Parts: sequence; structure tokens; C-alpha cells
Amino acid sequence: MEQLARLLLIGSAMRNGCPKQRGYTLVELMIVVAIIGVLATLATYGVRKYILAAKTSEGVEMLRAIKEAEELYRQETFQYLPTSTGVGTSYFPWGATVPKGGSKMNFACSTCIEPQAAFSSLNVTTNHPVQFGYEVITGVAGTAPVAHPEWGTPAAGMPASPGDIWYVAYATADIDGDGEALVYAGTSFTTEILSNNKN
Repeated sequence: MEQLARLLLIGSAMRNGCPKQRGYTLVELMIVVAIIGVLATLATYGVRKYILAAKTSEGVEMLRAIKEAEELYRQETFQYLPTSTGVGTSYFPWGATVPKGGSKMNFACSTCIEPQAAFSSLNVTTNHPVQFGYEVITGVAGTAPVAHPEWGTPAAGMPASPGDIWYVAYATADIDGDGEALVYAGTSFTTEILSNNKN
């Protein structure tokens, strides 16, 4: 019994001698929630930007392949090979409509005989489905490149009156389905891949 009393006294002394623990104030909790919100917003923005970059890389890489193939074709034939008769008329392999919403299609088209043959002649192909539509327009010296319907005007770096034969290759797609097409252009006028800057 005496031991029990002694233990109770020790426990009471320990409780009274310990500092009281306090909780977090409302202001502290609000600051933590605000910080978490900012971090979540930054993470979401970063992930969306990464996903868009991954989706658009196909168009840029295919245009680089088309540019290289067109230059090789010119070395052999002294001309560039068109895949379409007009700008915005045949987005291979999609046909006359701009690809929308990140849909994909095999890089072949049973109803697109001329573009299929042209891309085969250029030896441009891919085993993966594509989400961009591709077209190559060519012209002779003195004729200006036509404005792309989804771009508004010819891309920067395209002269109004070229002094030599030329080509412009376009990759077009409405990646996020918002009605505004993302357009990349590769031309014989510059080594850069140009964009209508929809980001």
C-alpha cells in the first residue's frame, strides 16, 4: 500500500511539473493550407506543361524527318516533293479535317493516295500512330508561300518572293480539343522548326 501511495505521488508530481502542450492556432493551420495549395498549383502546372511537351514532340520530330527527306530528294531530283496541292486541304493521314483532342491514327490513309505515295517516296514513315496531320507544300522561285488557315499568315522567316525553289512542311493538330490548332512548320528557308506559339 505504501508503494502505491508513493507511485501516485510521483505520477502527480510529474504531471504538475511538465509544461502544458498546446495545439496549433487557426492562423498557423491556414498558413500550412495556403502553402500546400501553392505547391499543388505549381505541381499541376508543371505536369500539364510536361504532358503538352510530350504530346507535341511527335510533330517536331516528324517535321525534322520530313525536312531531311526533302533535302535528300532535292539532291537527287533538283526539286522538292509536295504531298498536298494546297495549304490546309489534306492533313495526312487525317484528310481535310484538323486532328482534334489528341486522337491518334496510323500513318497511312486508304483514301489519301497522293500523300501516301509522296511520303513513301520521301521514305518518311513511322510505326506509331500519329496525332498530327502533315502536309508539304512546294513552290518555285518568285512565288510566295500561302498562309496556313490555322496560322493566319506565313510563318516568320518565309520570304514574300523566294529566290529559289522552296517547301513548307506543316504539322497541325488541336491537341487539347479547344478549337485552336497547334501548328509547327519546317521550311527550306530556315533550319528551325517554327510554331504558331499556342502553349
